[in-house]
Amino acid sequence: MKMYRIMVATIAGLATSVAVYAASPAVTTAVSSRQASYKEIGGAFKSINDEIKSGRPDMNSVRPLARDIAARAALLPRFFPRGSGPESGLKTRAKAEIWQDNATFVRLQGDMINAARALDAAATSGNAAALASARATLGGVCKSCHDRFRAES
Repeated sequence: MKMYRIMVATIAGLATSVAVYAASPAVTTAVSSRQASYKEIGGAFKSINDEIKSGRPDMNSVRPLARDIAARAALLPRFFPRGSGPESGLKTRAKAEIWQDNATFVRLQGDMINAARALDAAATSGNAAALASARATLGGVCKSCHDRFRAES
């Protein structure tokens, strides 16, 4: 009887462990979508930085990149459902603090969306100085969120 209880407790423990680490399809999709979006945003941001550093940014190259950043930034809030942090068992750099201090995280996401829209507007205007300023603002917003809510790789 004692051996039976030990086996049942062991099986129950394993089942609980598996349940904790088996992310739902919705969570898995959210994590992969946000990672893909951030990768694209990072690549576009780097390309815009390179254009600005050239001293004469090619606005025909910058405009679609800025537009893409703004579009992706607007979608990001839906890619952070509860359960999509480290507890999901998925590889993610999203810290648990995102959901513990969600008001701050949501505010920073709003700041990112606004800064990305400003970058898009600056690119559309063709004003290189405005583009550089908007890029610096967006970079600052990204950094402030990363510093607080993104784990090191």
